[in-house]
Amino acid sequence: MTFDYPDLMPQMVARRARESGDSAALKHVDGSVLTWADAYGDSLRWASALERFGATGGQPVVTLFANSFDAFRSWQGCAWFGAIESPVNTNYKGDWLRHVVNNTAAEIVLADDRFVGPIFDIADQLTHVKRLVVFGSLDSVPQGLPFKVISAEEFLDGVDAAERPEPGPWDLSSLIYTSGTTGRSKAVMVPWGQFTASMESGFIPLDRLEGIRIYSPFPVFHVTGKGGFYFAAVFGGASVIREAFSPREYWHDVQTFDANAAILLGPLAQMLLNQPEQPGEADNPMKTVVMAPVIPDVDAFCRRFGVEVFTTYNMTEINCPIVRPDERCTSNNFRSCGQAREGVEIRIVDEHDREVPPNTPGELIVRGEPWELNVGYWNMPDKTSEAWRNGWFHTGDAFTYDDDGNYYFVDRAKDYIRRRGENISSFEIETIVNEHPSISESGAVAVPADEGEDEVKIAVVLEENTNFDPADLIEFLIPRMPRFAIPRYVEIWDALPKTEATARIQKAKIRDAGVSAETWDRVAAGVVIPR
Repeated sequence: MTFDYPDLMPQMVARRARESGDSAALKHVDGSVLTWADAYGDSLRWASALERFGATGGQPVVTLFANSFDAFRSWQGCAWFGAIESPVNTNYKGDWLRHVVNNTAAEIVLADDRFVGPIFDIADQLTHVKRLVVFGSLDSVPQGLPFKVISAEEFLDGVDAAERPEPGPWDLSSLIYTSGTTGRSKAVMVPWGQFTASMESGFIPLDRLEGIRIYSPFPVFHVTGKGGFYFAAVFGGASVIREAFSPREYWHDVQTFDANAAILLGPLAQMLLNQPEQPGEADNPMKTVVMAPVIPDVDAFCRRFGVEVFTTYNMTEINCPIVRPDERCTSNNFRSCGQAREGVEIRIVDEHDREVPPNTPGELIVRGEPWELNVGYWNMPDKTSEAWRNGWFHTGDAFTYDDDGNYYFVDRAKDYIRRRGENISSFEIETIVNEHPSISESGAVAVPADEGEDEVKIAVVLEENTNFDPADLIEFLIPRMPRFAIPRYVEIWDALPKTEATARIQKAKIRDAGVSAETWDRVAAGVVIPR
């Protein structure tokens, strides 16, 4: 089959299936292997199954999978059918999960059996779901659900692997949910052209791509977890996946599966550096690490593990507009994200979108070629217009740049929190915390974490004449929000600081208060969040 757009991910998988079908596309650390022939054939079968069970072209299909072969099958199956993969964070539950599923308006959900319990808990609140396909046991399915539950065997029984029309650069690869700022989490509409542009941006040096084998212990509901499969399709070296990042198993996996490249979030890199040193750690196949943000002790990281580090700046909505492919990161230059890459325009601007001079903080805005950036937020036209005003995408991140064209991340203009690679909406935290019977209002902010990035701090104002134990709040939150969003720090305030004109909570004052002797610390108190 000849393709008009051979550089898109699904088409490259099809080409690999034809040319080297028996070779490994993905390797799981449990020892299982997905070949190129199976990766392509399975995606066509999943496409046929979606069509048979009533999926609609151009509309979302919600998926709930760990970092597994099924996660990639569902992504590629949606592509060949013409639906939009909408992967949901498997930690979501309660109102968090309800908002996301309803926002997609998806009629079909595909889920591993481990993650269907929270779906059942909110079944009567899901406004569009008609069918839930469960991969695994159906033993936990309750009676009286408002939608039909289908086994994976029934879903895939008798479907063929007929070839289908290819997707185009403008077709949506995925809806990727990212943090809300002053509202709910938003679904970034990621076209195939954006995904390709991101992977080809040069964030991995071009001279290191041939023979690349990426280790990717990251979920497919984040763009980072999808990248390894792309590079495998282009260059042929199987990507290695693990269900979740493990600092103890990281280098063992790298050694066992001969992985020679990785993308690594800064806090995770710090976790690896904080592990007890072992003999011969530098004697491993890993050579190239793309780290973002770069940790200050990057020199120690490189020496200890025998790697070279590069960096980039990116977010789900854009395509790595700032890269440093020709300069290795050191403890002397780690603050710079790099320079603007070819094919993308960037500016640092003031509140009126006027460009600011060098060494002056402002907001980073971006624009590029058609279909190489996000095309807005699904079912949120107001948020799309706000982000894309004046023809530029507004990142909400504050930057400076120097006279040599190097760009430096300063701070987040948006009111969100980033904890160990997860973007967390302060609005969503506050909404659930405020449901506690002893709390009248709250404000969630980021405070620095030991490993870099953020920990969550919640300032609460109590109802009158109430007894309050912060540990009880944590127990209240455990079944209601993802574990990564549960605050570490709780602080009682008489009143939250607010602006006079709009009565908005002044988060900066809560952040500036930091962590003091009056701040309750969940870790110090020994309160454990179950996995």
